[in-house]
Amino acid sequence: MSVAKKIADSVLAQVVLTIPIYSLYALLAGLSTLPSVLLVAWGVRALASADRWIAFSIVLGFSLFLFFQTAVLVMGLSIRLLSLGVKPGRYPEKSATVIRWLLFSGIYTMMTQLVLPVVPMSFMTNLFFRLVGCRMGRNVKLNSYMLNDAYLLTLGDGVVVGGQTDISCHIYENGHLVLQPVSIGAGSVIGAHCYISPGVTIGERCLVGLGCYIRQGASLPDGSRLTSIGGVPLSIAQRIEKGRF
Repeated sequence: MSVAKKIADSVLAQVVLTIPIYSLYALLAGLSTLPSVLLVAWGVRALASADRWIAFSIVLGFSLFLFFQTAVLVMGLSIRLLSLGVKPGRYPEKSATVIRWLLFSGIYTMMTQLVLPVVPMSFMTNLFFRLVGCRMGRNVKLNSYMLNDAYLLTLGDGVVVGGQTDISCHIYENGHLVLQPVSIGAGSVIGAHCYISPGVTIGERCLVGLGCYIRQGASLPDGSRLTSIGGVPLSIAQRIEKGRF
């Protein structure tokens, strides 16, 4: 029995393992807040003591955005380091690779809760995903932060990803974690609220309309135009998918 399987099967081992994992998360959070804390400490000494509360409030505001920028650097680089060597493939849920994946996915979850929702369509969002390992071209516009396992994601020049769109390079099935790359070609636009499954390849100059779901492993040729089918009964949608109009 592998060490990973023993850990997964033991409640005590899971509890013990949780302590160093969350200690790492706390360390990364602390490093991310350090410059902001130093800025606030300076503000307390230089401004608050002189009753300059308006100026001190402005310092607090700047310290918040300083935290966002530092977190992008610290968390992004941490995910990059922890994900090195984790390749596309199919991994049993009780394996060292899955434990490692859960570790850096937890850091990504922290970013999706604390930072990324606040800085959409900004250089900070693009910088974070570049640091994580996303192969990103020029002039890419990201209005979504739900780019899961972005180190397996390729975005060509001028790609636009709409709000709340979920691009996932992983799926869980039959007791296994499946990691597959996703590629979106230059000039393609992905509308809001779409779901792009693992293993999908989207060509150049494609348009994926609002609310589309693209199945695992699908390949869209250059210039494709897709739209979701809203309010259509399931039986009709199934006939359309099979080409039976």
